[in-house]
Amino acid sequence: MNIQNKIFWRDQPHIENIGDKISIVGAGMVGMSVAVSMLGTGVTKNLVLVDAFGDKVKGEVLDLQHGALFLKHPRIQGGNDFSATQGSKLCIITAGVRQEPGESRLSLAQRNADIMAKLVPELVKHSPDTMILMVGNPCDVMTYVAWKASGLPSHKVMGAGTTLDTQRFKVALSRKFNLNPANIHAWIIGEHGDNSIALWSSVNIGGIRIQQINSKFGTDEDPENWMELHKDVIGAAQAIQELKGYTNWGVGMSVAAMAKALITNKLTIYPVSVNAKGRYGIEEDIFIPLPSVLGSNGITDVVHLNLNERELTDLQNTAKLLKQVQDTIKIKGKEIKCKCRRCK
Repeated sequence: MNIQNKIFWRDQPHIENIGDKISIVGAGMVGMSVAVSMLGTGVTKNLVLVDAFGDKVKGEVLDLQHGALFLKHPRIQGGNDFSATQGSKLCIITAGVRQEPGESRLSLAQRNADIMAKLVPELVKHSPDTMILMVGNPCDVMTYVAWKASGLPSHKVMGAGTTLDTQRFKVALSRKFNLNPANIHAWIIGEHGDNSIALWSSVNIGGIRIQQINSKFGTDEDPENWMELHKDVIGAAQAIQELKGYTNWGVGMSVAAMAKALITNKLTIYPVSVNAKGRYGIEEDIFIPLPSVLGSNGITDVVHLNLNERELTDLQNTAKLLKQVQDTIKIKGKEIKCKCRRCK
């Protein structure tokens, strides 16, 4: 006896309309924070989790499915087989070796590059038109590795960059000014790490640039010592790791916001890791966080910042440092040429 036939007269087969699929590779603390943030804010109703530890990811999927009643009835799948990611609109990579206390993100480069060189081609094989959002550290260098390993045009491969750093910066400024962080306009660029650059020259509230009021704002000569806020931003991850052992919620929520912009064509500006070749005197393929417009086709535009002399020099120096790290990495995979219109 078919119980369903006793309850329904089914005239037509169900058509499953579950929207754009998003796959997350890595079901650790960060990956699950991204997943929960996206599900909680309705970014996707079709989520796939992939992790090398099959039992763990299956447990996470079951746990999320049991809470789906309180969400918008999402479809949640997972396992250790990349075939489940078939047809993903966006692949978010959080997998990688965890950063140890006191260890710089750049020191992780080769170990995580080996991981990316294996998993990125698998993702692209199953989803040749996907976009890739890199979260694993060191984020900027790993974004370059993902681009090299994927064969995708550079506008479809980006890193989380300094989006979280920028948010931390805005929160720190907002506390000093006693304002909602949304009313603080400021950027951190250059590198997701110790060599990030605070753009003090462009910090503004209500259209008023602070350096118009205090020309020494954010400089070494500033009597109010605003530079300490940037030092706090650089040390934020280390401080959190010392307190709880890892960081996850801030990055999870920031990645969910970027994913929403990509999936819904929101055309929102975030400082993501992009190929900076041909910009600011950079002539190499180096992925650096710069304010960029995110839409359904990836990176549609990169904001042309009006940097002062010191900021430009700092950015170029950071690019040289990232290039040095890139040059030490052995990437197993084919060399590619960017297919975007700008590079053709």
